[in-house]
Amino acid sequence: MSALGRVMGAGVRRRRVQTTVTGLAAMMAVTASVLGGSLLVASNAPFDHAFARQNGAHLTVQFDPSKATAQQVGATAHAAGVTATAGPFPTASVNPTGGPGLDLPAGMTMTPMALVGRAEPSGPVDDVTLTSGHWASGAGEIVVSADYGGPQLSVGQKVDFPRASAGTSELKVVGIARSVSHTADGWVAPREISILAAKGSSSGLQMLYRFANAATTTQLAADRAAVAAKAPAGSMDGTRTWLNVKDSNNSSTGIFIPFLTAFGLLGVLMSVLIVGNVVAGAVGSGTRRIGILKAIGFTPGQVVRAYMGQALIPAVIGTLLGAVLGNLAAGQVLAATEQVYGTTSLTVAPSVDIAVIAGALLMVSVTALVTALRAGRLRTVDALAVGRTPRFGRG
Repeated sequence: MSALGRVMGAGVRRRRVQTTVTGLAAMMAVTASVLGGSLLVASNAPFDHAFARQNGAHLTVQFDPSKATAQQVGATAHAAGVTATAGPFPTASVNPTGGPGLDLPAGMTMTPMALVGRAEPSGPVDDVTLTSGHWASGAGEIVVSADYGGPQLSVGQKVDFPRASAGTSELKVVGIARSVSHTADGWVAPREISILAAKGSSSGLQMLYRFANAATTTQLAADRAAVAAKAPAGSMDGTRTWLNVKDSNNSSTGIFIPFLTAFGLLGVLMSVLIVGNVVAGAVGSGTRRIGILKAIGFTPGQVVRAYMGQALIPAVIGTLLGAVLGNLAAGQVLAATEQVYGTTSLTVAPSVDIAVIAGALLMVSVTALVTALRAGRLRTVDALAVGRTPRFGRG
């Protein structure tokens, strides 16, 4: 080992308190920065990112099955401007009557549910994301939307629904999922729809579309007209565009974004201040030892490198530990943020980890370099005197 390496190692071992404080400061700063940076990324157009990731539906259309067959509805996939479709899916608007384990106040009923018969959660349009459980694949199973406006349901609970014939059907919640396009309150196997479509309830066929041009209301109006031209006259019961869903989402989440953004920025800025002060203090307190090293023959450049190394060794360890802890903490916070934003699959972006680790080490290096250079430029006698003679006035 070179003399420079021995000086670095000896300094780290000898100055245990400063080494520990530097490592802990770097760890806490990086943890806060990863968390803050992740919130900043998540707060940047959360709906738009989720919509693109899940191939959200630009246009959701409900068709009247008495005026258009499934084949006729499927033929609208060839309308001008259509780039992808999903469906037709059978639908039913049902009124759940409660169920075992559901503690509803006396006289209150559950909110009506728009159910869609869908065999798979994935698809070219509206790739539904499961947040827990599994997809409904058989009779008596239902996947409930995380955005359902009724009482909160969890996997394993059972809900009663009126049947098309006499009596009720008991469906077990096997999964919780989220559709960025808000296409349903719940999903069941397609064959379940005919059983649940009770008399007096509305049923239909749902078709989901993506278009080449759908950024404005004018473009979406033209897209809707193109679909209507391909469908039997009067068969379209209702439509909803992705801009309608976005406006609804932004109105409910817009109040949270400034607070989460401010928290993220505060975490990053406090990290910079903490690391900068701790490293500057740790290097600056070794001024007298710098004088000793210069007295025994170390050049100013070697002295500067030695003290930068003493600062970087604990900082690197603390930074790596902080990145791990930051990812764990961010995972928990982003899981809660998904509920706030109504999106799915928020994760720590790799760019955040890279930027925080690189930024923390760069900041430690620059702070240590500036402080060590200042002491390294002192004459040997002055550097020795600094550690022994008390200063007067402003330090």
